[in-house]
Amino acid sequence: MQIQYIGEHLFPGELGRFFVWLGFCAAILATLFYWLSFYRRKNQPVWLQSARILYIIHAFSLIMVSVILYYLIFKHYFEYAYVWEYSSTSLPVKYIISCFWAGQEGSFLLWALGQALIGLVLLKISRNWESPLMIVFSFSQIFVTSMLLGVKFLGLKIGASPFTLLRDTMDTVQGTIFALPDYLSKLNDGNGLNPLLENIWMTIHPPVLFFGYALTLVPFAYAIASFLKKDYHTWISRAFPWTLLALLMLSSGILLGGAWAYVSLTFGGFWSWDPVENSSLVPWITLLAALHFMIISRRQNFALFAAYLLVTLSYVLVLYASFLTRSGVLADTSAHSFGDNGMTVQLLVFLLSFLILMVVMIGMSIRKFHVPKKDTLLSREFWMFIGGIIMVLASFQIIFTTSIPVYNTLFHTNIAPPVDRIGFYNRWQLIYALLIAGFIAFSQFLNYDSNDPMKFLRKLLIPLIGSLVICIPFMISGIVIQWNFLVFLFFIFFALLSSINNLIFRAVRPRNLSAIFTHIGFTIFLLGTLLTFSNSKIISSNTSRFDLGDLKANEENLMLMHGDTLYLNGFYVVYTSSRKTGNTTDYRVDFLKKKSEKYSLDFSLHPSVNVHPRMGAVYNPDTKHFINRDYYTYISSVGNAPDYIVIKTIMNPYINVLWAGCILMTGGFAWAFFRRARRRWVSR
Repeated sequence: MQIQYIGEHLFPGELGRFFVWLGFCAAILATLFYWLSFYRRKNQPVWLQSARILYIIHAFSLIMVSVILYYLIFKHYFEYAYVWEYSSTSLPVKYIISCFWAGQEGSFLLWALGQALIGLVLLKISRNWESPLMIVFSFSQIFVTSMLLGVKFLGLKIGASPFTLLRDTMDTVQGTIFALPDYLSKLNDGNGLNPLLENIWMTIHPPVLFFGYALTLVPFAYAIASFLKKDYHTWISRAFPWTLLALLMLSSGILLGGAWAYVSLTFGGFWSWDPVENSSLVPWITLLAALHFMIISRRQNFALFAAYLLVTLSYVLVLYASFLTRSGVLADTSAHSFGDNGMTVQLLVFLLSFLILMVVMIGMSIRKFHVPKKDTLLSREFWMFIGGIIMVLASFQIIFTTSIPVYNTLFHTNIAPPVDRIGFYNRWQLIYALLIAGFIAFSQFLNYDSNDPMKFLRKLLIPLIGSLVICIPFMISGIVIQWNFLVFLFFIFFALLSSINNLIFRAVRPRNLSAIFTHIGFTIFLLGTLLTFSNSKIISSNTSRFDLGDLKANEENLMLMHGDTLYLNGFYVVYTSSRKTGNTTDYRVDFLKKKSEKYSLDFSLHPSVNVHPRMGAVYNPDTKHFINRDYYTYISSVGNAPDYIVIKTIMNPYINVLWAGCILMTGGFAWAFFRRARRRWVSR
């Protein structure tokens, strides 16, 4: 006998599923009609108009799905599995907003919605490129929207619906509260967000990053559309602003993710080379290389193949990042990945479809656009090309190592990932970063085509000497002492001084100011990275009378009894109070300075512990920011009663240099985009 449940709100869920299917079917038909409008000249306006209407229906459907999901979340309808899993009544509004993309279904919806809205813009501005462009765009939307279907076909799971009822996730309701018709009266609250996601950056980071992912489809679509149109050059000027915008959003998303990691995670930094972090970084690097190849190919066709390859590969790598994150293959190696939800095959089909499309299209047309390289060694385009190749090699090293779990799964091997992950990647990427800094320096003094060697060498002289002079104080003071870091520091200053020289004295013509600012921002970021993490150190050690169990724990942690004052690397610290709010206990630790036998308060930090009823204890750090350094403290452990805590404190010097470089680099991308977009779109 079927149970008649009381109080369930079924209509919004049914409506949401209807719009998912409507959006999916509309995407299929839009792809078909755009194909007909491109290849069938007879009745072409009819096919094109029908395709536009269908795509608009598709975009409207995804908007409605998003509105309905937010409605369910804000109304706390916990009969829906997604709402129960990621929201709770105790969450403030800013974190309830984050519930939308906390799970796989919501993140796929966010991705699909972003691409759908971008497609609406393309309908307006693409003109005679609309049909071939939207064939690719709508085709991608079929796959992304299918991730929301939540049906089984021939034994395979196709998508996961955000509107699945919680009781439908059970194999049987017997012995559960779902055996009761009024189970909702006992389901008073949801599971809630992972405490690590209860951070203001998490309301910004995922939408920005996913919008960046969505934007990488546009250059990909233009590249594939150029094959269909057999127009192998015009696409670059059309795709260029979109490439800049994608880089801007990916840069912003990665930067915001780093900020979130710095204030929420306890490894003391903003980047840990986690596999999921790497999978978002690699498309950014390849797209940046593609941008340089696009610039070169507008002057020298020898880079056209590389532009095609890297533009299309960047979107394929976005799909690969999605596969890594959502297939469950990284579940044992990454704290950021989702578990296996049964959609591995579907994700793999999505990835392989676009990889095959890329390979076939480039392979069929390579002879039509490949032009032998013009051998001009001393030219800006040559060194830009070499710099792009170095970026590709850097991305290959990252993705090759990140994919070790994939190799183990496919080939049943047992290759171990690097034990010291951060040290391993830093050693490899130091080489690539050093080379890129050198190429940035050279390119600042090179014109396109040919250059006079003696003039070029004279231009290099001042930055070379200046870099050597600036490096000497860093070496003498001990700020940088390792020889490989000193070489890296020299190349950083070489690139920085060369860029500043070009900015002030106009070393080459034409001069691209936005590119100069982006390069300056990147070199400042490299400088901040080198100075921060070559001088970052744990400053806490156990000066209490209590043993923490082993040598490493005593060397890196300090036990503080309530009210005791103990020495900590130039400070005296005291655990003064604690305050519990909900699941979170906030601990106040005062950092004091001692002068003339008197203590004065320098600053206070408030690390906290969130003891989630289902997810266990999550330790949240707190940071005191100064101009030249940060003091970063988190709780290592707490006693059964709030009478003592164990803290770990890290001093990160010069980290503001790093953030300043990130902001300046991102600002350079924004400047380049708006400058190019105004020229390309506004002047129509």
